[in-house]
Amino acid sequence: MSVQLYAGRVWHGRRQPARHHFAYRHSWVAVSLPDGDVPAHRLAPGVCWLRRRHGPRDGSALWPWLTQRLAAAGFHDASRIELHTLPSVLGYAFNPVSFYLVFDRAAALRAVWVEVSNTFGQHHDYCVHHPDWRPMQARDSFAAPKALHVSPFFQVEGSYRFRFARQADGRFSVRIAYSRDGDNTDFVATQQGWPQPPGAATVWQLVLGCATLTFAVWARIHWQALQLWRKRVPFFGKQGVPATPPTDSRSV
Repeated sequence: MSVQLYAGRVWHGRRQPARHHFAYRHSWVAVSLPDGDVPAHRLAPGVCWLRRRHGPRDGSALWPWLTQRLAAAGFHDASRIELHTLPSVLGYAFNPVSFYLVFDRAAALRAVWVEVSNTFGQHHDYCVHHPDWRPMQARDSFAAPKALHVSPFFQVEGSYRFRFARQADGRFSVRIAYSRDGDNTDFVATQQGWPQPPGAATVWQLVLGCATLTFAVWARIHWQALQLWRKRVPFFGKQGVPATPPTDSRSV
């Protein structure tokens, strides 16, 4: 199956400088590469996955684009890649983060290519793996310096710590912890879900969920930003520079 529908949950929790958390149901698609490496997958009228929304964003094939980058980083044994992401609705899509799970011939997870986007139209990719490219286990943790301005309530500083789990039955989960100083966790995001059985009712339910989320993600980002502003969390501009001086002496 070149496209698999997933259903699950997302949870976000902020610990510093003010506590704030929320959770919601989540639906998405997983596109198998290279089998599903085509310009588009139509899921329902007006709802489809578009290749031009990913990778080089010019509509070209994703499999050679990503395997070439993996080879340049030192990995040459990719057998299949599974892209977890949101589809487009009426040609529109906003994916804060997409995950390319890289499997070898033994179906072991060897790397995860993380594709991050912000609301300003900027993108950055992280290649997550062990230094020796050995299989990734659910207990393994991977660090990467933050390189893209994502939230207007955090500057571009500190690092992320990733954890991934992909079970044989398709269950997928990811945990991303962000720390500004490397010692204290400021923010945690989790996503977990399960592949859904085929069937017309299931397909329509999940497709409608994906369609709703495509617009809801943008709305939720701004709604949660309003909640943080009301809690007097310092706000930073587009490039992570304070828009107004913080009310106390703490650097945030």
